[in-house]
Amino acid sequence: MLKRTLMALYHPNNQYVVHLDRESSPEERLDLSDFVANQSLFKNVRMIVKANFVTYRGPTMVANTLHAAAILLRDGGHWDWFINLSASDYPLVTQDGNEIVNT
Repeated sequence: MLKRTLMALYHPNNQYVVHLDRESSPEERLDLSDFVANQSLFKNVRMIVKANFVTYRGPTMVANTLHAAAILLRDGGHWDWFINLSASDYPLVTQDGNEIVNT
């Protein structure tokens, strides 16, 4: 499921940090990590390999979001916006289509 979302969201000019929490199985985390590592397209996708516990109404969500932002800042900070998406989010238009809609 997350592979499909990543493929739909992906744009070469963006930076991505992907984290699967502890609710995901180790096999699912390994599968996604291997998928990203084996796709030359995904050089701008970073995986947080340690599965952290996340409650979506508590401080762990904020901590994981800040961790992702810190990774992007450490790696150069070449980004303008930071958007936190969950696995249930899915784009309605492509990145390029969104540029057309907003002009």
